[in-house]
Amino acid sequence: MEEKTGNAGESEEPVPENNKNIGGFHLSGSVIKSRSLKEISEEILKLARGILKKRFMDKCGSFLRAGPGVRILKKNASIIAGNKVELHRHVKLSAWGTEGRTEIVIGDDVSVGDRTEIHAGRKVEIGSGCKIAWDVCIMDRDYHKLNGISEDIKPVSIGNNVWIGCSSIILKGTKIGSGAVIAAGSVVTGDVPPGALAAGNPARVIREGVRWKP
Repeated sequence: MEEKTGNAGESEEPVPENNKNIGGFHLSGSVIKSRSLKEISEEILKLARGILKKRFMDKCGSFLRAGPGVRILKKNASIIAGNKVELHRHVKLSAWGTEGRTEIVIGDDVSVGDRTEIHAGRKVEIGSGCKIAWDVCIMDRDYHKLNGISEDIKPVSIGNNVWIGCSSIILKGTKIGSGAVIAAGSVVTGDVPPGALAAGNPARVIREGVRWKP
């Protein structure tokens, strides 16, 4: 998610006659009235960039939005994204298989904030409904070999409806349960139970049974 931005909503219902069709995308009258021409133009640009970025993915659902400067790097890998995924400004997805095949899997309705980077050497999986803030780094690898002949790579798993605060780092082998919240600036190196709030460096569970809304 961007530091300050609005989210566009698309409807899967039949489009009324009074709705506008701009560049192949339907915008309802209520959306047009509530948004400025600049905001509508920006949404159309995001959708257009999303169409271009789909070429670098192996599978992608509908309504992919992409901000300017989004980079997708892939070698010996696959990248899969669900419906209504938004990649904000300067997001980087790197699925780089140097120790075998790798993949990045992103579920439906996921927002990835400005300058956030996701690095996969084996597998990074992000569930549906996740909101990832700006300047977050998610990686299942170290990009170096320490006291060994191969890189130590451990998959990262993030459940559904997880909120990751800005400037957090999610390191290899991490498993975050559904509904969990990661506080801003945290460094996560292990498991976070579902519905828990984790914070700190290294991150520790400071509260359980939390609920959050975007």
